[in-house]
Amino acid sequence: MKMICLIASTALLTMVIMGCSDRPQVTPAESLAQAKRYEKGDGVPMDMVEAIRQYEIAAKGGSQEAALELVNIFDNSKKGAARDSMAIAKWLKAAAELGDSTSALRLALMTDKGEGVTMDPVEAARWYLLSAKAGNSDAALEIGIRLADGIGVTQDPIAAIPWLEIAAKSNHSQAGRWLGFIYSTQDSTVTDQTTATDWFRSAAEKGDAVSEYQFAARLQQGIGIEANPTESLEWFNMAAEQGLALAQVALATTLRDGTGVAVDSAQAAKWFEIAAQAGSAVAQLQLAQMFEYGDGIARNTTLAAHWYSLAAAQGSIPANISLGMLHSAGDGVVKDGQAAARCFLNAAERGDADAQLMLGRILLNGEGGVPANAREAAAWFDKASISGLPAAQYELARLYEFGTGIPSDNSEASRLYLLAANQKYPDACFAIGLRYDSGNGIPESDLEAARWYQIAAENGVPHAKFQLGVLFERGDGVPQNETIAAGYYLDAAEQGLDWAQYFLAQLHRRGAGVPFDQTLAYAWLNIAASAGNNTAANERNQLRAKLTKDDISKAQDISLKLLKVSPEGALANRQRFLPPGQRKAGATQTGSMQPSDRTRDLIGGENGGKKNGGSNKQSSQNPRPNRSQNPR
Repeated sequence: MKMICLIASTALLTMVIMGCSDRPQVTPAESLAQAKRYEKGDGVPMDMVEAIRQYEIAAKGGSQEAALELVNIFDNSKKGAARDSMAIAKWLKAAAELGDSTSALRLALMTDKGEGVTMDPVEAARWYLLSAKAGNSDAALEIGIRLADGIGVTQDPIAAIPWLEIAAKSNHSQAGRWLGFIYSTQDSTVTDQTTATDWFRSAAEKGDAVSEYQFAARLQQGIGIEANPTESLEWFNMAAEQGLALAQVALATTLRDGTGVAVDSAQAAKWFEIAAQAGSAVAQLQLAQMFEYGDGIARNTTLAAHWYSLAAAQGSIPANISLGMLHSAGDGVVKDGQAAARCFLNAAERGDADAQLMLGRILLNGEGGVPANAREAAAWFDKASISGLPAAQYELARLYEFGTGIPSDNSEASRLYLLAANQKYPDACFAIGLRYDSGNGIPESDLEAARWYQIAAENGVPHAKFQLGVLFERGDGVPQNETIAAGYYLDAAEQGLDWAQYFLAQLHRRGAGVPFDQTLAYAWLNIAASAGNNTAANERNQLRAKLTKDDISKAQDISLKLLKVSPEGALANRQRFLPPGQRKAGATQTGSMQPSDRTRDLIGGENGGKKNGGSNKQSSQNPRPNRSQNPR
């Protein structure tokens, strides 16, 4: 009986199994149709949850349409379903794997941004490429850009070309721009400036602002096309009107400088201001410079300082330096030496040699409320000197010569002076000439001394003119010629150098190289004496006894007209080579270097001395002023 029941049960189970296997399977298409009925309430109660379940069954079964419907549902918060980036990415991937190029593109974009999936430029590039290979021109543009720029793939601009050409044929202006950049790249196997210009033109004609700017620049410079400044201006204007700051700056610069077109400073200022207000540091700097110098517009240093400060805040080195100069002078802003130093420091820390030089000078002299610190000054001079700035090499040489802030090192001073002199830095030329003159740190040579003095004199250094005059008067290293000597003395005397005034007076007293003229001699001695030169004062007092009252009155009148510089300028010239840090604004004494042993021979008596066989040379350690003028 038990056996019979077991057989019966087995038979029943077999029938059930066989019956189930005979039931037809639900296809993806049927699941898709069922999902749509539930979504719309077509013959069944509307049920979005069930609709989503049926769409998922269909999508997993290979229905691209179902996958896209799910993307649509989760993307658009359809019928109460919350937007779900992860779900969107999931079903986009399903649709992409089923061959939908648009889904592959969308998934690539989401992967680029890390939306719904982990950000992964390599994976994004893979999906862009898959979409592009399926014929999607938008994806062709994206993979072309990535190949050109090396984003998510190995950089290969040449491999980017065919993809970008596909995109360009589909009116993607950005593709034309990228092709222009690829063909314009120097030292590339495909470099072709004419082709580059053609692509920029093509993209520009489609309204791409960057391409309008590039095409305008090439028209202006004649790159890959015949130069046409007028047409160039039109393209710059089109790009500028679209808000491209580069184009606005280029347009403004062209109008300001009149590059192939008429100068229009008002329009230039307008476009600089538009770009400046949009945050362009270049435009802010250029507009500030127009206001500072009154370049075609009314000078306004307050506005200049405003725009400089905005550009400086963005790290512009020239803006920091210019703002520092305005603070130093109190021009357009409150005079503030510490603010000036901060501006110079900002630029100096970014490696600007000129700013390092100016900061060093402030620290050396303790200007504007900044405490003097020669050691810090030396450090900044050293940085600028390494950059090859001759003024910094000169300043550092002076510190080594006088042991100011750093240990004295005469050899290093000579080396630095020579570096600066070889770049024709005037004060260094004088300094190295003085060293050759005295044999200080380098072999003595009158010829070399004269050569370097000559260079310095030609660049306006009054001390060099004076020393050159001494060489010509004595005939040391040059043919003796008192007329030439007098010319150099006169130049230096007119610049306020008291010893040149004294020596010129001596020539007039003897009638050597110049007309004999005791009155003019008195006038020059009077000027030198008023500068604090006691030797000149004594000579003047001796000469006074030999002149009539009318002569003295005439000489005093002449004295007021002989200088070609202001009293302040004369003082600055006299103090020009004082030891570092010793120059004092408002000082009344001469501060000039004292006569060397060589020049003392000439001072001798009323008529001065004559050249003798001795070789009394001066030391370059004589007091010499710190240069007060910025080489910039």
